[in-house]
Amino acid sequence: MKNANKMTGKYYLGFDIGTNSVGWAVTDENYNLCKFKKKAMWGIRLFEDAKTAEERRGQRASRRRLQRRKQRIDLLQEIFAEEINKVDETFFIRLNESRLHLDDKTVLEKHPLFIGSEYSEKEYYREYPTIFHLRKELMESSEPHDIRLVYLAIHHILKSRGHFLIDGELSKANSFDAAFYQMKEALRNELDLEIDGENMAEVERVLRDRNISKSDKVKLLAALLAMNQNETESKETKKKIENICKLLVGNKGDISKIFGQTPEGVEKTSFSFGEADYDESIRPNLEESSPDQCFAIDSIKALYDWNVLADILNGQTYLSCAKVNQYETHKNNLKELKLLVNKYCSREEYKRFFKSASEKANYSNYIGSAKKGNKIIDVKRCAEEDFYKELKILLSKIEPEESDREFYERIKREAEEGTMLPLQRNKDNSVVPNQVHKAELALILENAGSYLGFLNEKDEDGLSPAEKIIELFSFRIPYYVGPLSDRHKDRGSNAWIVRKAEGRILLWNFDEKVDREKSNEAFIERMTNKCTYLLGKDVVAKNSLIYSRFMVLNELNKLSVCGKKISVQVKQDIYRELFQKHTKVSKKMLLQYCQEKMMNKDLEEEDLSGFDGDFKAKLSSYLDFEKKVFGAKMEEDRIRKITEDIIRWKTIYGDDGKMLQAVVEKEYPGELDSDQLKAIKQFRYSGWGNFSEEFLNGIVGTEKSTGQMFTIIEALWQTNCNLMQLLSKNFTFMEEIEKHNRELAGQITDVSYDKLVKDLYISPANKRAVWQTVRIAEEVKKIMGCEPAKIFVEMARGGEKEKKRTISRKKKLLDLYAACKKDARDWNREIEDRDEREFNSDKLYLYYTQMGRCMYSGERIDLHELMSANSKWDIDHIYPQSKVKDDSLDNRVLSLKKINNEKGNKPLSREIQQSQQKWWADLLRRGFITKKKYDRLMHRGELSKEELSGFISRQLVETRQSTKAAAELLGRMYNNSKVVYVKAPLVSQFRKDDLNILKSRLANDYHHAKDAYLNIVVGNVYNEKFTDNPLRWIEKHAGENYSINRVFDYDIVARDGAPVWVAPLRDEKNKLRKNEAGEKYGGTIDVIRKTVKRNDVLYTEHTYCGKAKLFDEILAKKGSGAEVPLKKGLSTEKYGGYKSSKTSYFAVIEFDGKKGKRVKNIMEVPIYIANILPHDPDAYIRYCENINGLKNVKILRPCIKKNALISVDGYPMRICNCNSGKKNIGLKNNLQPLFGRHEETVRRIEKYVDKNQGFEVDERFDGLNEANLTALYDDITEKLCGPYVERPSNQGEYLMENREKFLNISLKEKAKLLAQMIKLVRCDNETKADLTSIGGSKSAGVISVNKNTLGGKRLILINQSVTGLFENRIEL
Repeated sequence: MKNANKMTGKYYLGFDIGTNSVGWAVTDENYNLCKFKKKAMWGIRLFEDAKTAEERRGQRASRRRLQRRKQRIDLLQEIFAEEINKVDETFFIRLNESRLHLDDKTVLEKHPLFIGSEYSEKEYYREYPTIFHLRKELMESSEPHDIRLVYLAIHHILKSRGHFLIDGELSKANSFDAAFYQMKEALRNELDLEIDGENMAEVERVLRDRNISKSDKVKLLAALLAMNQNETESKETKKKIENICKLLVGNKGDISKIFGQTPEGVEKTSFSFGEADYDESIRPNLEESSPDQCFAIDSIKALYDWNVLADILNGQTYLSCAKVNQYETHKNNLKELKLLVNKYCSREEYKRFFKSASEKANYSNYIGSAKKGNKIIDVKRCAEEDFYKELKILLSKIEPEESDREFYERIKREAEEGTMLPLQRNKDNSVVPNQVHKAELALILENAGSYLGFLNEKDEDGLSPAEKIIELFSFRIPYYVGPLSDRHKDRGSNAWIVRKAEGRILLWNFDEKVDREKSNEAFIERMTNKCTYLLGKDVVAKNSLIYSRFMVLNELNKLSVCGKKISVQVKQDIYRELFQKHTKVSKKMLLQYCQEKMMNKDLEEEDLSGFDGDFKAKLSSYLDFEKKVFGAKMEEDRIRKITEDIIRWKTIYGDDGKMLQAVVEKEYPGELDSDQLKAIKQFRYSGWGNFSEEFLNGIVGTEKSTGQMFTIIEALWQTNCNLMQLLSKNFTFMEEIEKHNRELAGQITDVSYDKLVKDLYISPANKRAVWQTVRIAEEVKKIMGCEPAKIFVEMARGGEKEKKRTISRKKKLLDLYAACKKDARDWNREIEDRDEREFNSDKLYLYYTQMGRCMYSGERIDLHELMSANSKWDIDHIYPQSKVKDDSLDNRVLSLKKINNEKGNKPLSREIQQSQQKWWADLLRRGFITKKKYDRLMHRGELSKEELSGFISRQLVETRQSTKAAAELLGRMYNNSKVVYVKAPLVSQFRKDDLNILKSRLANDYHHAKDAYLNIVVGNVYNEKFTDNPLRWIEKHAGENYSINRVFDYDIVARDGAPVWVAPLRDEKNKLRKNEAGEKYGGTIDVIRKTVKRNDVLYTEHTYCGKAKLFDEILAKKGSGAEVPLKKGLSTEKYGGYKSSKTSYFAVIEFDGKKGKRVKNIMEVPIYIANILPHDPDAYIRYCENINGLKNVKILRPCIKKNALISVDGYPMRICNCNSGKKNIGLKNNLQPLFGRHEETVRRIEKYVDKNQGFEVDERFDGLNEANLTALYDDITEKLCGPYVERPSNQGEYLMENREKFLNISLKEKAKLLAQMIKLVRCDNETKADLTSIGGSKSAGVISVNKNTLGGKRLILINQSVTGLFENRIEL
């Protein structure tokens, strides 16, 4: 190990970058860890995941919505104020103070609406039971009414305006034809699904008929919408239409069956539009991953919404009329239901269902109130579905007399359909468009204008109050203007508005104060993302002509026919003849074209490879403009430029046709007529590509073998290379890109987050990780005195959900064999009889996916013999594993060993392919094998040099944006360092196959540092062996019997002759020597294994001041100890407030104790206090005195950040939070546990709990038994009684006393308990363990120390540098 202080040679720096951790290591050229101040230079840096702004953005949008609603009401009050004051001077004061207690009101009146003897509040509610009764009367009558009544009706309309999703007048909002046509077009364009439009009137009738059950509606609608399909298409199409119909009627539909596959990022595919999950998670996820498919679902929902709205209106033109009818229906339903229940149920059941305030889903919960004595009290509302479920249970207990049968059946049917007892306020109100409310508002104003003259008097703005009210209702702040407040715009706030003049912005002076055009330009700049490859360049729209062309060519260039690449000329013909003429190119369409073009009628779908199913890419925007706007002119460069601009604007403005038209007419005056503009407005484009126009058509690269020069888009057209091949070392594109970025970025002089990381186009989680990496690299550089020779980077997939098997192997096999009814063998029973986990055996799983036959000969396999030790059958790799690093099931088959040996490292012979092709095609058709596997089986001839180098390149080249951004940043910071990407699978395989050391994430966090170290080893070996050009290496070693899976079995020497890897020892027969543990030894691997087994890893955590939400969002009731009032001046005892204020950081304070002694303590500093401290320095002292009741407070240390390391009486812990009513300080361990010989047991427990805890522990599958589980129990107990003995809330003694109970529980319970016990010694935020299985607490071991207790201990604050190589200690 070299000492960093004396080191003069080269050194390597390795990183393992995760979303909440960075592992790092520093070595010399021989992989020895460097040393600084007697500390080994490797470590882990932990931090919390950075969250996206999605939640904050949603809350901010909600706040703005409420603020703007309040502004509308305030403006409405201004309009009415003068006239209402003539009638009732305190009306608005009472109204605005209606929530206050009587003694807090300005006007000491109990009732907020009406006072005095002329017209009381009681009379008002008797005359108008709901606000809709009032709206209905004012809408229908021009008789004079009290001005206050007019105000209340208009107030209600302005408060709840309805949605603005539909443009146009009321007739369009209510139009079935418009909604149906939109759905029909969306299904055709996005899903290539044609539905019958001839039966529109009948479809409308079925949807509206309340006498038809939902299930019957689905059948009727499916029959009406189905087109004539051929036999092969009809089954799949029927499933699509059936699920669309289910969604239309309000039942659950499965979008995976509508799309033919599960959309990426969507976990729940079966849902109804009425579920809360749809708007909260399903639709947002679908829109993010598949915007086109989301539009198709939106169009289905639009028709569903029309149906719900039609149900609400129920034949009425106006909403208020329908709501009044609903009120009467509810009243009559309730009367009938009470009669029925009273007659056939007990008095107790009657009271429980209608009157009880303590149930969860009775009538009181349904309406949200109950009568208690003489008072009406609020009760928690239940979901409508839960109430109907409870109602159906109640009705099922009733056996009606024959005279009540019809009456009972009607009530039961209405309960089933969810139409019984309709509510005034329910979730269906969200489908009401603004046009419905606006029509009522216009009528009310028209009638009121006849007796309230001021409504029609125009002012200096040229508008009457009635016109202003209509404007107030209709106006929405344009989204491209954004927030109107620009107070902190110059400090990076989320505002981009450009003003024409200062002053208050009102809707009728909006254009005088706001510069729409410049605000719009600023909005466009914010909206546009940055290019994946070129720094600072804006990406093009996803539907732009150039990006659509790129996507099609990139997919088309992978096409092979009969295992061979098509010619460039054929590729170009396919592009012109298929993609430029059809919206969607299917496999069937391509097959027909290839049969004719290649004059080979024997071609089958299985002969086409390189793509899955139909082509995903399409030229839809080109076809839109070619067919509906410009026609043949689309080939002109000027027209293409206009088209590109329009697509960009359309992507930005979405459905805002007015803004789009204004921009088009300004930029291209006179170019488009009204019909062309109308057509453009109908187009729908969304989303952005990953690349800029400069990347696709600006950077010029050279093909090294030919010297030919072209741009990316030209190369895609003139060659059959895809993008990844163009960015390989065979072309100079990457060199040109790096040169461009270096020139643009210039010299880095300021190493700060804002300058280096803030604007990187990666997720917030990755930004935080990259910044921590930069800080570590800078500290290492400072210690070493120079830049590293090489930096090795491996980065976790931040922000992406881990892909897990969504369906078990057993279930998948059962589904596959369910369709094999003609087979004489009962496969399903055979599979059913096997344990689920037996199918974890790849041999057994492959056996069943091959229907029990050898894949190469078709011979029946003896299952018993297959699973025996000396079987004549074995697993073979289709593409030889020595050449292709692919151990997936798509590259493995079961076959006779004899054939495997004959095949060797070559592809399959033509004889095997010809003899088995039909069977393989049948397996593919039935779903037993994938298209990828079929293509590999049918691959003809030897693998080409390009293919072989491509397999190696995929192990060396990183394509993910986050990793590239991190590596490029390090490359720009350290010009003399070479940055090398390392892929996690390479390191994992080396750890497992060569070192014979398996990793456990549950044991401790040291694996991050060890992975960083192994990244150096593996990354350097692969980089030196294959250089940066695998194709050149392949050409140099052509004909040699090499194996990329045995890289570490041979010596590797650098180009300068220095040893990179010294191979393990071999015996006299040239076979690798192995020790008793079966491990290779000798050479470099001894150094690596010895290092990885060390545990002198440095451990630090990111310390910070909390800046998240101020407190829990749920309002605390009055008298429940709320800390923060709802508003300044409101008593928390009367009105409640907010509890659980969130902690920003901690402070050490001193104050007077109970006996006059000065007491020292660590106290939390809430975020809301930290925010006001800069302009109110005494705020924290007041908080300590007023909220916590302390006296004579003195601040000794103003800031101790969260996660700071503190030694408490010699035991190291990290301070995390404040809990238990602010009495306790939450801490966590800082000792990383070491399990030694028990680490393998920990790893097995981790695997069992993660994947198999639904099963009983079985040693055959899980490797767990009484002995190793009990040994681990004893080891953890010893730790808690040894090095962790000072841990607060120590469970060591309890575990020792209850060991006998542990011995008596099942293996399954033992494994689960041990997984919990490990939490007691880990360094996680969660410090509790569930010990209930041995009689303990569910939350045992929480490290939470009383502030007074903590203040009395010896406390030392340990400040660590980012690496932990520097630290200082301060006694508190």
